[in-house]
Amino acid sequence: MVEVTPDSTDALEHVAAFAERTGFAISKLESFGDQIAMTTGMCWEHGFNITVVREQIPAGKRHVVANVGLRLTAEPTEPVPGLVVAEERLAPGAKPWAHESELLVEVVSQNNYREDYAGKQKRYARSGAPQHLLVDPREGPCLLYTEPLKTPGVYRYVSTTSFGEPVAGIACMDGADLDTSEFLRYT
Repeated sequence: MVEVTPDSTDALEHVAAFAERTGFAISKLESFGDQIAMTTGMCWEHGFNITVVREQIPAGKRHVVANVGLRLTAEPTEPVPGLVVAEERLAPGAKPWAHESELLVEVVSQNNYREDYAGKQKRYARSGAPQHLLVDPREGPCLLYTEPLKTPGVYRYVSTTSFGEPVAGIACMDGADLDTSEFLRYT
């Protein structure tokens, strides 16, 4: 391990502040000379809520992947949704297309919520993602966006439910409602 100097300590503090602002929980932060290595993870509540959704998707008929780059037809960037549900299994190394997904799930981060609400929703609509579920542990709502309108980058329908109320209308749930009674809010 390299000795931490005042300059590297300053850099580490800036990286830690960036991670905190964007909603990442830092599990390890190290300085190696002029390089900084940061291992991050999401907050417990974020990961737990993703797991609650994942466990309710009918097994065998759907393929569910977490934290994988998503290809957009509307732009070259690749956001990383919390969960992607697709009908077809991806080939090794492949990245799913938004318009070929059945459901994209985002859990709002504690600090970068503007991007989660406006930015990603618009980008997903422009790329034709049929359904986008936004889970917000800050305030407790779930928003299900359906019927994307590509040109304006909006969804025709948005249904809002509160944590504890079932979310109806999720196509990949085979007619079942999504149970949100176990969802956690940020503390």
